[in-house]
Amino acid sequence: MRQTTERPEPVRSCIGCRTKRSQSALMRITNAAGDIQIDGPSRGRGAWICADKTTERQVAGECLETAITKRAFARAWRIDIGADDITNIRRHTGRL
Repeated sequence: MRQTTERPEPVRSCIGCRTKRSQSALMRITNAAGDIQIDGPSRGRGAWICADKTTERQVAGECLETAITKRAFARAWRIDIGADDITNIRRHTGRL
């Protein structure tokens, strides 16, 4: 009899609330040369944020605000970000 093994799902940490969750419960925000992408195939450094449970394909507002306040995007992406970058992040996440 053939035995099947299921691979466990990768675990990531939210940069806002620092909670460890499965990769499917988080959304990846990447910054590749100033181009911000949300949860799609993209190159560049990524930052993981909790997904909003009430709406589909949106990040959790409280985790996003905490990450912005703690300057977690700058640490995750290893770049300096300014006010324009923060506005751009909020625009792309639908939290402007």
